Amino acid sequence: MLTRLEIDGFKTFENLAIDLLPFTVVLGSNAAGKSNLFDAIRLLSLLATRDVAEAVKDMRGEPLELFRLTPSGRSTQIRMAAEVLVDPLVRDPWGSEVKITHTRLRYEVTLERRQTKPGIERIQVAQERVTPIMRKDDRWARAVNPTRDFRAAYLKYTRLKPWLTTDETDEGLAFSIHQDGKQGRNRPASAAEATVLYSVTNAEFPHLFALREEMRHWRLLQLDPALLRRPVPATASDMLDADGSNLAAVLTQLKAETASAEKPDGVLSDIAAELNHLIPGIAHLDAKLHEASREYRIELTMRDGLPFTSRVISDGTLRILALLTLLHDPRHRGLICFEEPENGVHPGRIKQLVQQLRDIVTDPAQYDADEGGPPLSQLLLNSHSPVVLSALIDANLRPVDGAVLFADTAVVTDPERKEQRRKTRLRPVHSKPQASLFGDDENPQGIVSDLEVRKVLHTVAAEG
Repeated sequence: MLTRLEIDGFKTFENLAIDLLPFTVVLGSNAAGKSNLFDAIRLLSLLATRDVAEAVKDMRGEPLELFRLTPSGRSTQIRMAAEVLVDPLVRDPWGSEVKITHTRLRYEVTLERRQTKPGIERIQVAQERVTPIMRKDDRWARAVNPTRDFRAAYLKYTRLKPWLTTDETDEGLAFSIHQDGKQGRNRPASAAEATVLYSVTNAEFPHLFALREEMRHWRLLQLDPALLRRPVPATASDMLDADGSNLAAVLTQLKAETASAEKPDGVLSDIAAELNHLIPGIAHLDAKLHEASREYRIELTMRDGLPFTSRVISDGTLRILALLTLLHDPRHRGLICFEEPENGVHPGRIKQLVQQLRDIVTDPAQYDADEGGPPLSQLLLNSHSPVVLSALIDANLRPVDGAVLFADTAVVTDPERKEQRRKTRLRPVHSKPQASLFGDDENPQGIVSDLEVRKVLHTVAAEG
């Protein structure tokens, strides 16, 4: 679970610091920088599982465009930090299972543009650090008001020293791994083209591996309705792709894995029920392999008995179906970033959609060990809809069971450089957990005023 994010020098961000709850929604107009936030999270995830060149190649735009552009030129560094809650039990690809004794970690990484040869520039890792978050410093853990069971299961604090640092040595800068009393490891940092996390592929270094696994599971869904409605080859993966192109294969696999005598359709019946709450008239959801074509296909049956394949299902229905599928997948864990969930949903049903999504993610304040439950899950949404905002706040204009951030742009005046530059701001609408995380004086981005909230809400009638 991602609990705090700090970004400097990436696209439109300058000295950004935000705290995240298990359910967080970012609201703002187009071009405010909402998508850039998702891009930053995706870059962090890719840096944990690919080398730098491959990671930046998979981002939107050219690699150089990831670095912040100001009137005085383009930034040479991207600095990011993420504070996370990792799963207390990890298993590596070879079956080794290790218990994690300290689950609150802070990861810092700096990317730098360097000229390696005349006219040739590369992006390299200049600094990397993993440190423990101490119990006394863990404001997030106090803010979410966790149950005693959640504290016992997930909030573990035993470590005092860093696991990974960047140190000055006789040979120059080096990445140093310090691990649980075992012999550490040093690696040169002068021309690093991958993060240390990328190299930690097993549980030999358990806390670093747990961090890598957490970041690996951060998902950015960019669903393409044209791909969602196509039949899926029998050889497709059964883990949902970012564009949703293998949705039919995922649903077929979920049906096979969760079916029982009492529920022959398994979790698909639950997904259909939730979909029906949002788009009335849906009676049954099915997905299966058609032997003749060797393709997986989706079929929705309406209350009047008429079946419809994914070829004719609306874009909005397919997008919500894909999101509900991922959230109901027992194998799913970690953070999902999803843009504009309201697309294709009637404004009168958006409040119900928000509530359903909120109920699916992990809630530390409601966690009960006797009920067990799936791995930690988290949802970060962005939207420009005032109807979504109205579904998130109470009569006192305070967020209910989640965090709300307003995204906009602000002008920074720099007297030293004698320039003005624009940056993306992300400011919280004050809720009780956020008030515990930071007071007005501690949030450099500022707080959204009640007047600003009312101004957005006044447009709900027009949009509806």
